[in-house]
Amino acid sequence: MDAEDCLNRLPENTFQTVYIDPPYNTQSKKFEYHDHYDDWEDFITSKIRKTRQVMQETGVLFVSIDDNKLIELRLICNEVFGKDNFLGMFITRQTTRSNAKHINTIHEYIIAYAKNKRKAPAFEIKRLEIPFYADKLLPLMAEIKKEHKQNGIASATQLLKKRLKEFEKIEYFSFLKNYSIVDENGEICFATDLSTPNGEPCELYIEEIMLHLPALKSRGWSSKEKFIKLFNENKLLFKQGRPYEKHLLSESKDNAMSILNFYSRQGKHDLERLDLGNVFSTAKPVEMIKYLIKISQISHNDKILDFFAGSGTTAQAVLECNQEDNGQREFVLCQVQEEIKNNLYAIEYLSGLGYQSNIAEIIKLRLARLQYFIQFTYEIE
Repeated sequence: MDAEDCLNRLPENTFQTVYIDPPYNTQSKKFEYHDHYDDWEDFITSKIRKTRQVMQETGVLFVSIDDNKLIELRLICNEVFGKDNFLGMFITRQTTRSNAKHINTIHEYIIAYAKNKRKAPAFEIKRLEIPFYADKLLPLMAEIKKEHKQNGIASATQLLKKRLKEFEKIEYFSFLKNYSIVDENGEICFATDLSTPNGEPCELYIEEIMLHLPALKSRGWSSKEKFIKLFNENKLLFKQGRPYEKHLLSESKDNAMSILNFYSRQGKHDLERLDLGNVFSTAKPVEMIKYLIKISQISHNDKILDFFAGSGTTAQAVLECNQEDNGQREFVLCQVQEEIKNNLYAIEYLSGLGYQSNIAEIIKLRLARLQYFIQFTYEIE
């Protein structure tokens, strides 16, 4: 069964996120799969049309591609989705090559289209869910919390100021300068004023939380309901007796940036951790697909589709997302039972474990390797 047959069997208006990594039509003979189509544009167009039908109104499509077919793919997606539903294009980093005659190409692309741009979710994600940020922020947070526990807020605040100066030198961390406060729990945060320039100066007494606020000279206070909500969420912070809204670093979010710091070699490392490092040469990084799922999600119960499933990266990404946030996301993978080419090791490895020597069998083996620590349900066509 090919990808289009699979798409024809899927219900319309079902999937929130669709990710595909189609053949780039490079005509290379080094891959495990066929990458030479004389009718590539027709081949892709028919599948993109079907894709739009199975997407929800809020749904988003991500397609990986390189320079070889980028322009053609954009034209196809503009025709099918409408150019007004183009959301943007990510640049992904690839392994550095040294055999180029003119320009060493060390990037690929992921183009993003919405079924309906007005209904598509905003692309934002918690920074701690991005490895690039988490690798530096988690140690910082742990250090400050430890200092707070041992020596109190004043000492932790001084240490935080010292560390923030060090972060000033690191690209993409300029946002961190705002987070200069340590709260009563040792959490790093910043605070925003709870007065409003449009309100009439008046005192505010909120019986429910026993809070009395005297009138300000020229500004009003935020609503009573907002104060109660912040209090119940432990998001009220007081400085010199005045209330502020607390914004925790642990909940800091970032809008999606056009350059993604996920290197292609990470996909190989993902397979190596499952002892599958040499069975598929072009696997995409699991963390990258997790990132795309999270920025495009409506809920933790979304349905995700990948109909050029390759080695099954999307499946692992969905399973890990569910494991991290107790989600109930579901996925459908479609992968033709294409015989493995140019990889004798993969053929022999699969055969030795009782699997057939085709691409779809790699997915089955990958999921079997994951089964011992993740409970999952999956469908492979």
